[in-house]
Amino acid sequence: MDQKAASALMQSLIKRANSSISQPQAAKLAQRTLLAAEEAYATPLILLVLDKYGTDVLSWAPATIRLELEQDFQLKLPKITLDKIMAAITILTTNYFYKDVTRFVEICNILSGDDFQPDEFEPADAGEMLLGITEALLLYPPNEDPEDTEFSAEIQEYIRQVLREEGILKPFDVLKFAMSDDSASKVDAEYADDPEMYSAIYEMQQEKTGDLRTMYLENMQGLMDQLRMLPLSNGSTEVVVRQLQQIVYLSGAEE
Repeated sequence: MDQKAASALMQSLIKRANSSISQPQAAKLAQRTLLAAEEAYATPLILLVLDKYGTDVLSWAPATIRLELEQDFQLKLPKITLDKIMAAITILTTNYFYKDVTRFVEICNILSGDDFQPDEFEPADAGEMLLGITEALLLYPPNEDPEDTEFSAEIQEYIRQVLREEGILKPFDVLKFAMSDDSASKVDAEYADDPEMYSAIYEMQQEKTGDLRTMYLENMQGLMDQLRMLPLSNGSTEVVVRQLQQIVYLSGAEE
């Protein structure tokens, strides 16, 4: 199944996700399509893998996961699909995403669909971090132990610097924790006596935040659609969909 066909079939299956079709053949087709499509998100992918193989899969080598999926679903697994599955496993089994800035950046890039090359460092932008953090919140929600799931100072500083470089002074809540220095208030104070400059900065800020919000909400809708189209042998993805809806609601991205 080539990428164009996989993408088209995924859109068709998403449209039919709320229909009464529940035949095993349709279920396997939906799973195979998700595995073959490069635009698949990590959360439905790891749910599919866990449903198929159980929690033992969390300790399997990447080559074993690839072999099992290719044999069971009769397909050539795209590299990005395996990268996303392994990134999700890292989130589920370690706290690297919350503590190691290099792994944080790598995982954000992978979850956004970038081709992971271990010998190259590619910065993650605001949009990539938004998607990465949201999927991490779904897979490994923060707990009461700050030593476990509180973002390290290095990660917070990385996010802060990226937001500054992109001119985003008032991010919505998924990233707002990194702006504890209240940069927006400083800008308000500095340009209080220059209405023209303040207006220009405000308009630019509104445009950048609006673009980021649009991109984020489109990704969240795509993620919900994929979760709804994914049939599971054990349970349902509806609980995860509701958790995602809650994260989006609390983020303040919806107006």
